[in-house]
Amino acid sequence: MLVVTNTIKVKEGHGAALAERFGGSNGVQEMPGFVRMEVWHSAAKDGAEELKISTVWESEAAFSGWTASPAFRESHRGAGRNEAILGASLDKYELLLSRRPGE
Repeated sequence: MLVVTNTIKVKEGHGAALAERFGGSNGVQEMPGFVRMEVWHSAAKDGAEELKISTVWESEAAFSGWTASPAFRESHRGAGRNEAILGASLDKYELLLSRRPGE
C-alpha cells in the first residue's frame, strides 16, 4: 500500500476553493489500484493555508499508472498558473503498519 501526499500552500482565503477541485470527477477514481483520496485543510497561519491531498494506492505501479495517464495530464493542466498557490511538495509513504479499533 502506498500513500502519496501532495502538500499545497495557498494564499489565505483560497483553500476551500482549491479543495473543491479535488471533489470533481477527474479520472483518478477510475484508475486501477486507486483506493481513496482525502483532502485535509489547515487554518490560516502567517497569511497562508495548507491543503494536504492524500491518495492511497495498492502499489507504486498503480500510482505510476495514474501519473502517466491522459486523465492526470488533463486534471493538472493550468495548475502552474494558479496565482493563489504559493508552493507545493509531494511525498510518498509505504504502509508498514495499520491498526483498527479492537485489534
